Amino acid sequence: MQTHKTYNRLINWRDEQAKREDISDDKRYFVLPNSTLKNIADANPQTLSELSKVKGIGEKKLKQYGAQIINLMQNSPQDNIKKSQVFGTLFDDNLLLSQNKEQLEPPARSLRSPTPLTISQLNGQIKQLLNNSFREGVWVCGEIYRYDLDVIKADTRPYRQVYFELVEQDTKTKERKATISAMIWGEDRKIIEAKIYSVSAGLHLKDGLQIKAKCFVDFYPPQGKIQIRVTDIEPEYTVGKMALERKLILEKLRKTGLIDKNKKLEIPLVPLNVGLITSAGSAAYNDFIDELKKSGYSFKVFLCDARMQGNELESEVRNAIFTLNKYPVDVISLVRGGGSASDLMGFDKEGVAVAIANSKNPVLTGIGHQIDRTIADEVSNQSFKTPTATAQFIVEKVRGFELDNEELFVDILKVQKQILSDEKERLKNITVEVKSATIMFVKQLENNISQTAEKIKWNLKKFFEDGERLLDELERLNNSKNPANILKLGFGLVYGSEGKIVKSVENVAVGSDVKIELRDGKLGGKIIAKEKN
Repeated sequence: MQTHKTYNRLINWRDEQAKREDISDDKRYFVLPNSTLKNIADANPQTLSELSKVKGIGEKKLKQYGAQIINLMQNSPQDNIKKSQVFGTLFDDNLLLSQNKEQLEPPARSLRSPTPLTISQLNGQIKQLLNNSFREGVWVCGEIYRYDLDVIKADTRPYRQVYFELVEQDTKTKERKATISAMIWGEDRKIIEAKIYSVSAGLHLKDGLQIKAKCFVDFYPPQGKIQIRVTDIEPEYTVGKMALERKLILEKLRKTGLIDKNKKLEIPLVPLNVGLITSAGSAAYNDFIDELKKSGYSFKVFLCDARMQGNELESEVRNAIFTLNKYPVDVISLVRGGGSASDLMGFDKEGVAVAIANSKNPVLTGIGHQIDRTIADEVSNQSFKTPTATAQFIVEKVRGFELDNEELFVDILKVQKQILSDEKERLKNITVEVKSATIMFVKQLENNISQTAEKIKWNLKKFFEDGERLLDELERLNNSKNPANILKLGFGLVYGSEGKIVKSVENVAVGSDVKIELRDGKLGGKIIAKEKN
């Protein structure tokens, strides 16, 4: 009966070892075949020397597994219970209650060994002690870390196991206080994922997720490594932690006035310079860019490549917003192509929310979710369901400006047409008035010309009559001064030697010849004397 129990313990040990070494079920005999395990159980070796004599144990297997097998053979369940009592250690479902130092220290005689322990033996005993101490498992709270990097390898492993870490952070400083290696078998992961989904659709195991997990403590003797094996979780704890953290962040944002800060920024009328934060080359990137291209407008896109999930999301998105605020962008678009609630956890981080709120440019979010709104959506200027919808909003903003201008231009044409029509009518009226005024002017002019002609005619007649009178008077005056007429009166004209009329005695000399013209003839003579009056 004891041999059968030992054999079963060896079988369990062999299967666990195969899992650790990623050996599939159908090849677990690579560790040790059942026949060799049966030989070990029958021989019940207590030393490596005795084990080396067992059939089926070669030098390589002895070196690789010898210490573990001897530790297993030396530590029967009955022995383990006694050792646990000697060390004075008690366990409940969750806590290890250590006794005082005196209780923890066994009598010196019980710890002494004829020969020192090898590392393998020591590690084997540590493993057995831990297995017995945490036989019922322990519940642990912590944050999942490095899960996303390893889960992609799970399907290549025989048991689809995932290796990751559980970490404890300071709630205020976010500094890591403690870390422990963890793993979960594929079958357990499948059950846990279904359990989480039943509580919150879209939630699954992910980096950054706070979990309360039931674990068993495993110790791997060859490397002296402790890790916990997760077998179950309490999804209500995770959902509650997420909701509480979200509520606290939103309350803080409201108290500091950041919740509506970005919403107060006006989106430019023509946002042609677009800052884009997303994973370069992703479906979200292509959907967003394709929508802008289809519009036909000359958009200029400033791309900041950033992780859209995982622990790095918060810092990369925050840095991207800070960087884009240095460029001449009109609006910043933060987009990703959808995802589960776990994938979107990064958009509920305080760092992302504060960066969006303090952005000097309006931030538009298109995170691809249909139901829940992230904190990033709450603080953004406007949020949309998808990257495509975000791009469409920007395009419609530009198109609206264009349509407004077209309508304005149409209104200008209408007003211009009305003005031209009014001016045409006014000119028509002016033409009629000018024509009427012209006719009146011509008639008045004709009347004036007729009157003027009469005046001219009368004036000419008077002019000629006055001229005739003046000519008569001139003629009379001329006749009165005509020498011939004067001569008729008895006067004469005296001409000097040069034939000029002598007007003064000074013009002739005594002895000079003169001619005298009378009415009826001329006389010749000589000046014999002159006398001056």
